[in-house]
Formats: sequence, structure tokens, C-alpha cells
Amino acid sequence: MSNLLFAGGSVVQGTTLGTAFGNQLVTGGTIQSTSQACIIDLTPPVFSGISSLSIGSLGQLQASWSAATDLSAPIRYEVYVQASSSTGLFSTANIALVTTQLQTSIFALADSSLLQPAGNYYVGVRAIDAVGNRDNNVLFFNQISPGITGAFNSVISGIFNIDDQNNLISTFWVTDSEGVVTSSVRLGTASYVIYDKNGNLVPSMAESGIIADSEGFFEITPVSSVLDLDNNFYAAKVTITIDGMSVSYNLPVVHPAVGHQYEPRAVFSINASNQLQGTLWIAKDSELYVDAIGVASYTIYDKDGNSIGITESGIAPDANGFYQISPVSASAILDLTHYVVKITILAAGENRIGTVGITLGE
Repeated sequence: MSNLLFAGGSVVQGTTLGTAFGNQLVTGGTIQSTSQACIIDLTPPVFSGISSLSIGSLGQLQASWSAATDLSAPIRYEVYVQASSSTGLFSTANIALVTTQLQTSIFALADSSLLQPAGNYYVGVRAIDAVGNRDNNVLFFNQISPGITGAFNSVISGIFNIDDQNNLISTFWVTDSEGVVTSSVRLGTASYVIYDKNGNLVPSMAESGIIADSEGFFEITPVSSVLDLDNNFYAAKVTITIDGMSVSYNLPVVHPAVGHQYEPRAVFSINASNQLQGTLWIAKDSELYVDAIGVASYTIYDKDGNSIGITESGIAPDANGFYQISPVSASAILDLTHYVVKITILAAGENRIGTVGITLGE
């Protein structure tokens, strides 16, 4: 017996249910406690959907909404999350979490994969009441995420120095677990200020709104130095917006005499097929340097300083930091004692230039 409403006094049905009292619904062999339980709720909650979406301090997405109303409490909120597109967002397969609260932090998708750096995520919320009625709002917001291992794991590196014209110069960049960050989607603008050893701000030596180049390097506008590096020391506080968050690091300002030394190096030879072949690399303080290197180029000059037409640019390094040139005919090289190769390698934000000779290979 199921779904029988008993109104009035005591009723005994058979021998298994005991005594039913007035205005009680017997459902599937169970006596309901109140007459409210007799109401069949087929109406979904009244709900306006998600109202805000922002980035949290750990890279998570923070969503919030206003309370829904419905006769059948409690009301739960299903949070839908999908990467890259809003199409099909409100499929139940995209329910990342369910909560009774009016806000939540989103760290992962429905398949438990963490939010990724520079991922564009679409988020919507629907209300569902205690008997399973779900509203059908289609409101959503989207947000580019820094990733759960994004900005808070980023490191700023760089060099501040004084050049021969007594100008402060600098290049700095951001690295994460995948190397130097170059994506314009992830990188915002940068700024810097200078402090002395006592923590006092140095006037007239600051810049904001610095934009990264295509390799992810921020280069400051050279400014006349007022620093006394012989009797003081200084730190440059650099701030870069990465994945929508401001990251700040303090970098030292070094005197040219104690700065790092970058030296392009190479081996060139001519093989038995009369082809020029070569490998380039760069050393920092006499050690192989691979942390922040860009493309390389070379040009061969004769004894009078004239290019002989053998040149190549845009050479990319391999995973070990070595640059392999494209083999080229060496027919223009007539006297191996009268040729030098000019090498240029982008390292730590600056083009480093060096020269080597050519040796005869087997």
C-alpha cells in the first residue's frame, strides 16, 4: 500500500502500519509526520544565477550568488565549470561541486583536474530543491585563471646595472615551472622603484607601465643614475602583473665591475663536403647558461671587416642550451687564417656579442 491520505480520526490499516493519525500521508508504507508532506512540489527554485566571479589568492576562482527561494528546503547550488567555451556548460557532467552556501572557491573541474595557467573558464550556478527540482537559468561568467600553480609560484629575475654613461639600465622577467613566461595573455605591465640600504625610497628613479617584449623580457627606460654604489647599496623592488596578480621581488643594483659576465662561445669548422658547420652557446661567469636565453645569429667577416655573405639569424637553442647552425657551403671561405665569426646571443634580456675563428675540420 502507498500514497494514501487519511483525514480525520485514528485509522488502522492491516496489521503492519500501526495507527495513522489525522491528515497523514502514507507513502510506500511510511506514515508522514505533517500535512505539509502531502504537497507535491513540482516547481523549481526561484534563482537569479551566478552574480560574481573573481580570482582568489591561491589562483582559484571565487564565485558567489544570491539565495534562491523554494518551498522544499534545503536548497543546494550546483556549480558548473567548463574550460574554453560556454557551449554545453550546463551539462550535469560539468558540475564541479555542490554546496548549500552562497559562495565557493573553485580549484578544479568536474574531472578533478586543477585549473591551469591562462585557461579561460566559464562558470554558472543552478539551484536545486530538496525534491530534485532544478532551475534553468543560463547566466554565466568567464575568467582567465592564473592556475592553481600559477602566479604564486612565479619568480622574478633580472639585472639592474649602471652603464658607461652613468644610466641605470635593467631587464627583468618572470619564470615559473615551465621557464620564462612569454604569453601576453598572462603578463601585465611592470614597475620598479629603488631603495637604499636604509630602506629609503630614491627619488626620480622609478618607472611604471613597462610592457614585455615578445620574449617575455621587460626593459626599463634608461635613467640618469643618482646612486652612490661605492658608499651605499641599493635594491630595486620590481612588481609584475602575472595571471592577474601582482608579484613583487627585490633585485640588487650592481656596479658594472661586479656584474655577471656573459660570453658567447662557438665552434665552427668545415667538413669534408666543404660545408660550414657550427655550434653556439653562451657562458655566464664561465658556466653554460640556459635560464633566460633567446635566439642567436652569426655573420662571417674577412680580414678587412667585410661580410662575405655567410650569415644566419633566428637560431633557436635546443633543450641543453646549444644552437646548431644550418650547414652552408663554405666556398666563399678562401683563407682560414683571415676570417672571424661575429656571434650574437640574446641572454638575460640583452644581446651578448662575441667573436671566434674558424678551424679546419676533417
